[in-house]
Amino acid sequence: MKKITKISIQKKAGRYNIDLDNQFAFGVAESVLIKFGLAKGRELDDELIAEIKHNDSIAKALSIALNFLSHSLHTVKQVKQKMSEKEVSESIQDEVVAQLYEQKYIDDLNYAQHYVSTKKIISPKGPNVIKMDLKQAGVNDDDIETALSDYTHEEQIEIAEKLALKSATTYKRESTRAQKQKIVQALATKGFSFDIAEIVVDRVITENDDEIELENIKRQAEKSWRRYRNEVPSQRIYKTKNSLYTKGYNAELINVVIHELEVSADD
Repeated sequence: MKKITKISIQKKAGRYNIDLDNQFAFGVAESVLIKFGLAKGRELDDELIAEIKHNDSIAKALSIALNFLSHSLHTVKQVKQKMSEKEVSESIQDEVVAQLYEQKYIDDLNYAQHYVSTKKIISPKGPNVIKMDLKQAGVNDDDIETALSDYTHEEQIEIAEKLALKSATTYKRESTRAQKQKIVQALATKGFSFDIAEIVVDRVITENDDEIELENIKRQAEKSWRRYRNEVPSQRIYKTKNSLYTKGYNAELINVVIHELEVSADD
């Protein structure tokens, strides 16, 4: 048996030093001090000392986890990762997580539902990207599906349409076909299905009228024509045409513009 000969306050708030038989033995959190009724003169055997130290390890890990959770919601996986960074053992992590779950400090389903709700408003994302984000955060498939069930088809279209309108201004000088392709790809990258993207694009992008389409293709054609000015005529025409095809312009319009460029070159 060893006797507590001194209890002193550490510089770190809420922590105490315990001296046994006039020698420093270990530090404890205030909650552990109270739980075990530690006081000067009390005798402790090795088994009780081990139990006290174990409880203090839990208290320290719990403090790390609660501080992490005080800033925002986190999943079980994220909380465990934070404790691992602080070199908390896996067994202690499991005990802390069990306490936090019981006290409703962590709940992966609640996290997933909150994440889905947030991503409808702030930095909007579609279901596919949200699903990947939640998987990475450690949320299981059932909880992900439950959370995503709150993201209705109508909401997806509404949010995707707002994003598409922003993209449309970026691609307004492209061919109609190119505009549609690029906006569909942008929405897919954001996590929306191609079905949703196609619906939205048909609403947002209307066929350019002939005058606008001609203006756009002329601009693109002139750039390519200048780029390939050192090529022999046949290659210059071929490469300029190919460039315009890849940008989504139709063959008839391309031939008209190329003919105009050839005539200008002859002049």
